[in-house]
Amino acid sequence: MIDVSYDAIPGPELDFNRLLVVVTGSAYAWSTPYWLEWLRLHCPELEVRVVLTRSAKRFVTPQAVGARVGGAVSTDVWPDDEATARHVEWAEWADAILVYPATLHFMGRLALGLADSPALLAAQCSRETIAVAPALPPGAMEGAAVRQHWAALSARPNTVLVPPIAGRSLTTGREDAWVPPPFPEALRLIVEHRAASSGPAADESSATADEADEPPSSDVAFGTRLLRTAIHGLPAGGRRWRREPGPLAPTPFEPAGGEEYRLLAAIGDLGDARLALGTADGPARRYDVRGKLTAAHLLLHEGPSPGLAKPLHDLGRLLRAVHDLTPPPAAPRAGTSRGLARLDTWLTGRATCPRAACAQGQVRRNLGEARWARVLDWHARTLADAETVLAHGAAGLGSLVVDRAGGGVDLLTGEDVCRSPWYVDLGWVVGELVELQWQVGGDKAAWQSLTEALFEGYDRDLGSEWNEIAALRILLHVHDFTAYVDNVDGEVDRYCDFVRFLIDLS
Repeated sequence: MIDVSYDAIPGPELDFNRLLVVVTGSAYAWSTPYWLEWLRLHCPELEVRVVLTRSAKRFVTPQAVGARVGGAVSTDVWPDDEATARHVEWAEWADAILVYPATLHFMGRLALGLADSPALLAAQCSRETIAVAPALPPGAMEGAAVRQHWAALSARPNTVLVPPIAGRSLTTGREDAWVPPPFPEALRLIVEHRAASSGPAADESSATADEADEPPSSDVAFGTRLLRTAIHGLPAGGRRWRREPGPLAPTPFEPAGGEEYRLLAAIGDLGDARLALGTADGPARRYDVRGKLTAAHLLLHEGPSPGLAKPLHDLGRLLRAVHDLTPPPAAPRAGTSRGLARLDTWLTGRATCPRAACAQGQVRRNLGEARWARVLDWHARTLADAETVLAHGAAGLGSLVVDRAGGGVDLLTGEDVCRSPWYVDLGWVVGELVELQWQVGGDKAAWQSLTEALFEGYDRDLGSEWNEIAALRILLHVHDFTAYVDNVDGEVDRYCDFVRFLIDLS
């Protein structure tokens, strides 16, 4: 329910003077007069015009809206007796356009490039920021249509999607509908988008992500919509792992081979620890290794047993050996890993998956603006760090295969090889250890001993700022499970509590 106290919700500092508000035929349109009155009180210098679609008039009247904008309200139809082209007038007049609320029908027409009404044509023609705040009925969020339209709109450089929040459906009476967040949040996203659009272009690259938990049998297949893995026994012993980008993976693996592969292969075996460089198999990668279980699986199912100290120590040794290489002149792109690039897309509001975009808004609201600003600062500093090494790119416990019989480890390497700061690989593993300790529980000293084994193997620790890179790693996990895993309701709030704790350690 909307708070009737207008003073309870402060307004953002606007950097524009004229706003065109398009109201479509969602039941949530009933809130429009409230928010227009709020605008009049908190942003008195802002000029506002309102366009009502014909279906919106079922829920809000032109009189109720016009009384709050000085009569500047129109209907989204082509009038027979109008001499001017209203879509041109609106597009040229508005510094920003906000569709609030946006029905699935209007969202789809906009995404498909349709222009069969003045408001749609104005939005298609405007180069200013177009903010779309969807209001969706039960079930629509998971549908193919929303995914398709969300991806299309998020790719437009002048369009910002306002992630909806869970709301009560007037039909079912349950909290299974999706409604726009409060109007001030939509305005804030417009301001942020306008500021970002005036700066340098962001890196659009992205990457693969986490491994799912794997069952221990000999021939198995598992994974998410981002990464699929199959494990088969080999006649001579050992296992063949085949990893392939999932159906929603935004980019393929890094190409196999090349100068960086030659350097990595030259590391050889470090005793019974080795890099497992994959062989290309179409879009997939094959690895012949000695074990069938990852360190992640063992920690999830058995906790921080003393037997895992050596594998973690060996992981540190392997990462240090990779980082000590001199990168070739034509090494992969500098300054980022594919995981960091995917995190960047999410943190900056450019997620193509609607569920993940909603999770970002939820995390931001939960953490608060001060903590959110700190997260963005940590991420930006990591991306801007010019001191890079040849890196694994996705170092993690799900890529460390443990041979329990022989005591060796194989680190699956090559899918994400890149240039990034040294602490990203190491911090990714620490973030996973911290997250698993939170999830699994157990003796804190035992968990700490695994982290110390990792640092000892690497011969360096992360210092007092370890929580920063760990928090980024865990936020990437939040993106991954909301974007690529089903049935994660309630998980985001749980993770917010944990991330808030990590942030406050600084």
